Formats: sequence, C-alpha cells, structure tokens
Amino acid sequence: MKTKLQDDLKTAMKAGDKLRLMTLRGVLTEVTRIEKAARPAAAAESAESAPREISADEITQVLKRERARRDEALEFARKGNRQDLIEQNEAEARILDEYLPKAVGADEVKAAIAEQMAAGVIQIGPLMKALRERFGANLDGKMASELVKQSLAK
Repeated sequence: MKTKLQDDLKTAMKAGDKLRLMTLRGVLTEVTRIEKAARPAAAAESAESAPREISADEITQVLKRERARRDEALEFARKGNRQDLIEQNEAEARILDEYLPKAVGADEVKAAIAEQMAAGVIQIGPLMKALRERFGANLDGKMASELVKQSLAK
C-alpha cells in the first residue's frame, strides 16, 4: 500500500497534478511519522536503525483519518460559504477515496451483530471488538456503533 502511494506520488509529480501531489504527500508524511514514533527507544538512538514498516491496515487508518479531516473541513467551508475550499476538499476527498477499501455494508454488520448477540454477547464494548476483529479496516466504526446501539435497544 505504501509503495502504491509512493508510486502515485511520483506520477503526480511528473504530471504536475498539484492537488494529488499535496494530498498524497500529506498521507505519506503521516505514515512516516507513525513509523518513526513506533520504533523502539533503543533503536531510535542508533543511526543505522530503520523505522518500522507499518501494515496496510494502519495505512488504511491513516487514510480514514485524512478523509475525516476533509469531511470536517468541508463542513466548515460550507458554513463559511467558501466555494474554493469546498471544491478543494471535495477533490482531496475523492483522491483519498481511491485508496480506501470498500466499506462493509450495514446489512452485513447487522448480521454479524445478530450472530454475536445470539452467542450471548450483549454489551457494546465486546460487540464492537468482535466487529473490528471480523471486518478490520473495512468497518465504518461510526455506523457500526449506531447499529450496535439500535440492536441493544430492542
């Protein structure tokens, strides 16, 4: 995943696509920051030590956070009636969407919740944990949380 992002960054540089370049550079900067922060303290002192490679799931989480930031910025841009910022954030969100895996549908999440509840799991925390383990980075946590609360309210 990181390699694909880096390759697409190079392609954007060559093509002069400034918006894609800026968006991908921001994502890769965050990935690098996480890699550096995750290496052990003893290794951080050694000049030879390389940062830890983060997994595709962790990169997906970075992409989701970046996408959420665009959504938040879009909301503020709309409140401020800033058409230029609205267009920029929408374009950046579309770029990020290209790299995000397809989210799990609500019906699939409801079925998984029903399975867990049938097995005797009736608390929010354990249900959410089971959903995260089953669906990983493809799970929309906000939607899953709402569905779990609805199921428990019945």
